[in-house]
Amino acid sequence: MSDQPYGLVRALVESLGGSMTYEKSGFRYGAWVINIGEKSKIIEACGDQSFPELDKLYKPKVKNPRNWDDYLNELQPDTDFRLMILMGLSPVPEDEHNDLSRRIGRAKWKFAWRYARTLPHEYTTKAMCDTDDHASLIVFIEKYGIVEPFNQYRSKYLYFCDRKYWHMGDPNSDDPEKQPNVINRTWVDVKRHAENVKHTWTPEEVELQKRIWEIQQEKREKRVV
Repeated sequence: MSDQPYGLVRALVESLGGSMTYEKSGFRYGAWVINIGEKSKIIEACGDQSFPELDKLYKPKVKNPRNWDDYLNELQPDTDFRLMILMGLSPVPEDEHNDLSRRIGRAKWKFAWRYARTLPHEYTTKAMCDTDDHASLIVFIEKYGIVEPFNQYRSKYLYFCDRKYWHMGDPNSDDPEKQPNVINRTWVDVKRHAENVKHTWTPEEVELQKRIWEIQQEKREKRVV
């Protein structure tokens, strides 16, 4: 990456009416402070020529990038959405929040017990919600989701109200069997799934599993580029 110090990201932040400044005092290796509206985010350096959260906004030029020199001077195609998520903001415009919230609220969501230990999440299907609501949720995911890898796959994930949503299938396929049926959602703070299991597991199990979930999530996030 040659646009140090993160010129393309700073330009994007400023285009959104925000500011991005570098601070050395008070941080071991320095930090970038980003402000957009009422949201503020401090991103500290790791001491190994990297600001991981900022670096991931750029396109990688090697398979497993480790520092800022392993990235191109080119932003990801959905960096505006990625930046908003990094700041704790939803990429969904405010005038569409109520519509999306109503459709989510009307759907029936079921906890996926099969994945409770490894990938806690809830799901809904065409049979579990209104047909129009199901179709609209797919549209929201496709329009405002960001691409993230999961194992060998890359899917779109929509971040909204402390959760992220994704579907299973190809919405552009002409084959009804390949079009999305299952829509999943999980808490961004994976520990909040304790509410789904606390009536079945002992308090000790829940506390142990919360830490396991955190570790699993940290490992997955390190692989996200």
